[in-house]
Amino acid sequence: MRILFVASRPPYPPIQGDRLRAYHFLRHLAPRHRVTLVAPVTRPLTPAAHAANAALAETWVPVPVPRRWWALAALRYPFHSWPLQTLLFAAPDLLRTVRDLAARESYDLVHVQLARLGPVAQVLPRRLPRVLDFIDALSLNMARRAAQEPWPRGVFFRLEARRMARYERSLVNAYTQQVITSAADRAAIGDFPTLHVIPNGVDMDAFPFYAGPREPGLIVFTGRMGYFPNEEAAVFFATQVFPRVRQAVPQARFVIVGADPTPRVRSLAQQPGVEVTGFVPRVRDYLHRAQVAVAPMRSGTGIQNKVLEAMAAGAPVVATPHALGGIAARPEEHLLVAEDAAGLAAQVVRVLQDPTLGPRLARAARAWVERHHSWARATAQLEAVYARARQAHAENQTPGAEP
Repeated sequence: MRILFVASRPPYPPIQGDRLRAYHFLRHLAPRHRVTLVAPVTRPLTPAAHAANAALAETWVPVPVPRRWWALAALRYPFHSWPLQTLLFAAPDLLRTVRDLAARESYDLVHVQLARLGPVAQVLPRRLPRVLDFIDALSLNMARRAAQEPWPRGVFFRLEARRMARYERSLVNAYTQQVITSAADRAAIGDFPTLHVIPNGVDMDAFPFYAGPREPGLIVFTGRMGYFPNEEAAVFFATQVFPRVRQAVPQARFVIVGADPTPRVRSLAQQPGVEVTGFVPRVRDYLHRAQVAVAPMRSGTGIQNKVLEAMAAGAPVVATPHALGGIAARPEEHLLVAEDAAGLAAQVVRVLQDPTLGPRLARAARAWVERHHSWARATAQLEAVYARARQAHAENQTPGAEP
């Protein structure tokens, strides 16, 4: 099958959720299909990154988008019905490139990533079936962020959440089939028969299971720390949970691992026992050392890759219910769960003080992830959705409305 795959960012390096999902889908699709990969590029790629993206597809089409476009797009926000995310990412040069490719080449299907790129539907020929990967419900993400942001930022995110909710529902009518990572995110958009849940996977080779000795008292939190839900979670754990842990386990250390830490996250390193690493070449090295991996999320949506990666690598996980998202692992069997600061601290202390609990959780978690969250399994589910889209289109069941 010839697939035109329109990503919201270059998939490599896979350091953000949308990039990670695109990267692994393409890695599994490329051997079986002829894929053209298109993505906006807002800053020059290194030769290595360019080559890595080119290796994911038969044809790699980076579309330069000047960063000044974002400023111009933001000025349109008060006068437009689209969410700001869409105004920023659906740049005219990108839409023109997709339009020209779709008109010139004989593709069998178009895969578009995120509601940010929803307007791609407007430039596609009607002969082409199209699949939209929402990944998560950005409307729900914005609503949860609004609850955590002070005025006036909270007001903006509430407005953005309402705009995005309307826009996401309109996109269901613009795309033949749609996919999303969790049932909770699907429910936020609506119970549409064309909207299918495909959870993220985890790269078992990149996160091999490690059952060896771990550093006593080492607690690790991973993720891109420029992303608000991760920033907020790091601050919450460091300021409200970790001091309670240190009361019970004075030698405990909390290491925040991930690229692009904000000044707010960097300042946490001033607290006793807290370290902020910034970018590291291999996150798994920290997961292999950690006695506990935490996911103290209070905002964000979709599946938390950090939870799957820790479970795969053998680091016992303590998480909030919010962090589980579409992960159906069972508390007390595969990981530990708590809602508030006192509960999270108590669960972390349990693992730190019980030499048998962590290894038991880790072994069960790895087996569970292997069964339910491989990227090969997720890609097979995606290909089944592609088949549905092509069949529906052939039977003239494609919705007529476009956003």
